[in-house]
Amino acid sequence: MKARFSWRLTFVALAAAALLGACGDPADPDRPAAEAAPEVPGEQTYRRFCLSCHASGAAGAPRVGDARAWAPRIEQGMEVMLRHTIDGMPGMPPRGMCTRCDDDELRAAIVYMVERSQP
Repeated sequence: MKARFSWRLTFVALAAAALLGACGDPADPDRPAAEAAPEVPGEQTYRRFCLSCHASGAAGAPRVGDARAWAPRIEQGMEVMLRHTIDGMPGMPPRGMCTRCDDDELRAAIVYMVERSQP
């Protein structure tokens, strides 16, 4: 019985690994790389670090697409928004928790959000 249990456990573990291995890039594997959608500057940084708060409005973050919430921030200008991102704000940690992002990556993420938050 013990060997049978071990075999079942191994089977379940392998099946789980196979299923989890299927998780990942949902891109069509038959689609040539040249046809893949071009990456929008700032989008990857936004999706990895900013989305969790700026999509939901958590901790007072302005939601992407909410032109009214973004208007006063946009009026302050890019350098102020970048400085707030680098230094952090109430409810937002410094660099938006992207400690490896350089200033240009943060700026690109801000531009990405601003472009989608204008009337």
